[in-house]
Amino acid sequence: MSRTVSEIAALVRSGLSTLDATPFAGLFAADAVYEMPFLGHRIEGRDAVVATLMAGGARARAVGLTKAQVTTTLADSGFVVELVVSGPAGEFPSSVGLITVVDGEITSYRDYPNTSAASKFTRSVFDRFLAASVENRWDDLADLYAEDVTLEMPFTLPGMPRVTKGREELRRRFHAAAGSRRITKADNVVVHETADPAVLVAEFDLHQEVRGTTFAASYVLVLTIRDGLITHSRDYTDTAAAAERIKAWSPAGSTAG
Repeated sequence: MSRTVSEIAALVRSGLSTLDATPFAGLFAADAVYEMPFLGHRIEGRDAVVATLMAGGARARAVGLTKAQVTTTLADSGFVVELVVSGPAGEFPSSVGLITVVDGEITSYRDYPNTSAASKFTRSVFDRFLAASVENRWDDLADLYAEDVTLEMPFTLPGMPRVTKGREELRRRFHAAAGSRRITKADNVVVHETADPAVLVAEFDLHQEVRGTTFAASYVLVLTIRDGLITHSRDYTDTAAAAERIKAWSPAGSTAG
């Protein structure tokens, strides 16, 4: 039985209010199109559209968004849907969408996100990054990176990799480093927003403990965060100085001294 536009709007409102496309996933036409004109994204086909919406909802929940206030307004060819989301950065308008309905199916969803609000999500991911680092939760830290992330360390020592690719390789390196040092606290944290809401620059000091001795290392990170995950990072720190401290406190270093 074909659903009315009003019935479809109610199902979309129900799903988006909990950031879950499940209630209306079966309402898309086989050749449905999902577009985000502000970002230049276009997805074609029912399965691809549903997968995109499901993944977006999962990422939103992963960064702490819990619900949305949804308003739907019927129009000649479908309806308009407006979202005000709630999360760690507060409550704010996040998007307006134009949904076209033909013969009881959604044929087009044109989604216009509030790009200026993206910086709030970006900052929340960094806050989780810093908390996981200080609490030495290495798997939680790795999970904040995209599967195909690229991490660059321009100041690293000769002979050491300056570029690391992939979440699982980072996870391995985090666990390996955990065997020799422990993070105790962070301070002097300064976060700079940029003209691109997906990019932030962060300055901070991490206090670390090696064999009962502590030292602080200063960092500057340039992070690109999309869909709630770190997709690219340039990490600047004085790796040479840190390596010398660790060497001095290692058994080999003590013997040499």
